[in-house]
Amino acid sequence: MDDVYRVRGSEYGITNRHHIRTISGSFDKNPLEISRNNRNPLLVQQYTDSPGRHSQPKHGGMCHSCNCKTCNDLFHEFCEKTTLHGLKFVGDRKLHLLERLFWTLAFILATLTASYFIIVVYNKWDETPVIVSIGARATQMSDIPFPAVTICTMNEARKTEANKIKESTNKGEDIFKKMLQDACNNTEKEMPIKEWDNKSAESGDMILKFMVTVRQSCSDMVILCIYAGETYNCSDIFNPSLTDEGICCSFNKVKREFIFRNPRDLSDLNVTFPMNSVDWNPEMGYPPGTPTGTLPFRPRGAGSHLGLTVVLNAETEQFYCSTSASVGFKLLLHNPVETPKIADYGSLIATGREYRVKIKPTITNSTNSLHKVREVDRQCAYSSDRYLRFYRTYTQRNCILECESNYTLSVCKCVPLYLPKEASTPICGKQEESCAKEARKMLEMRMVDESSLNLQNGWTKPVCKCLPGCNELSYSLSMTYGNIDSSYAKTKGYLEVNLPYNDSQLSKYRRAAWFIHRLQFHQRGGDHVLRNNSTMDEFD
Repeated sequence: MDDVYRVRGSEYGITNRHHIRTISGSFDKNPLEISRNNRNPLLVQQYTDSPGRHSQPKHGGMCHSCNCKTCNDLFHEFCEKTTLHGLKFVGDRKLHLLERLFWTLAFILATLTASYFIIVVYNKWDETPVIVSIGARATQMSDIPFPAVTICTMNEARKTEANKIKESTNKGEDIFKKMLQDACNNTEKEMPIKEWDNKSAESGDMILKFMVTVRQSCSDMVILCIYAGETYNCSDIFNPSLTDEGICCSFNKVKREFIFRNPRDLSDLNVTFPMNSVDWNPEMGYPPGTPTGTLPFRPRGAGSHLGLTVVLNAETEQFYCSTSASVGFKLLLHNPVETPKIADYGSLIATGREYRVKIKPTITNSTNSLHKVREVDRQCAYSSDRYLRFYRTYTQRNCILECESNYTLSVCKCVPLYLPKEASTPICGKQEESCAKEARKMLEMRMVDESSLNLQNGWTKPVCKCLPGCNELSYSLSMTYGNIDSSYAKTKGYLEVNLPYNDSQLSKYRRAAWFIHRLQFHQRGGDHVLRNNSTMDEFD
């Protein structure tokens, strides 16, 4: 009976030894730990008496030798099972030593080469983490608004109103006499008038009242308005707006409630909008379901017959003093949510001519992946990242105007009337005009070359980091003109301006994180994408 048990126990032990043997064949466990139900004393005795099993080594070197053997077996097994090309031949014992050495050197060289290119790609991403490409899909006209058009007369004051003020004997008109003299005396020999107090809270309203009195109104300036082939009442679509050129007339500019955070604190005009206006901005676009006829208007198509056509009356016989050396108007195209700065950036248009102003929008959008890139690396800003104190929407132009307001207040202790400010902020008059101009000069030069600044005594360097908006819309123009036939114009003071789009399909620029686009470009088959004339815009 004992023999039977011994034979069966031996067979059972042999079977279990093969069963519990590890992949490397180097580790054995006690079968009793695996099969705890087996309590046969003969089986226990057999494995206890087996030579070399679970017996402590008499010398420490034997354990060290066993570990080295184990590591060697594991290395060869890893080389055999791995999918890394070349390592299979490194661990193959059947190959000659030179062959194995060759594959070892080849694997090391391949690893170094791959590491080199990884470093090159990383350095390129670190230097230029943003890639700008032309969108693969054309932007439809209905996705963007028609540009805001601001037109300013160069006439500082109408002659009839100026003569009334000069000839008036009413003491209440004395303040207007001083303002008229300050507005029209631009020579350095004649000192500005200092008798009136421009630091009071009412000074801004007084200056505004003076400009409304002496400047040409929008109803007298714009006498014919045609948009998309439909004739409009010019007073309904052109509204007075306050700019650095004075009171001008703007088309397609949204309500100031959608431009400023504090619209009631600003010196502005009482403007009514007969059309409905929506809260549009370059990042979010139009709200869903916005009708076509709401402000800001959308383009209806390409061509002069679907653009904006206006006829202007310069009233040349009413010119008293000009903001420039000529007679006519200044015109500027801008974003509907921006405040126009037309004095230095407006285009000059003269009387007695017909102008055709071709509109070219520049659309810049950004992918969602770009928001994860640091602002200092992507070199553009989102409205959520840059909170402007006065403007609701971040654009580079709005940021510059707000920075100019803050810097002028810090060095001149006042702010020009047209800049955003609080209700209690002092207004810069003629006396502070030179200081305000110097502050603007310092700010603009700081953006180009900080080393060229020549600061006044006690002035600090302007700190403004106005990056372009990651989602931004701007407009440029090209202009041609011809002389109006004398039989067409009643007087020489008339001119016609036509503003059309040239194309119904518009291109846009797309900013994206360079590394993510490059990775997607390769993963999705770069050659196939290029063959189909696609761009990385498809990977957004």
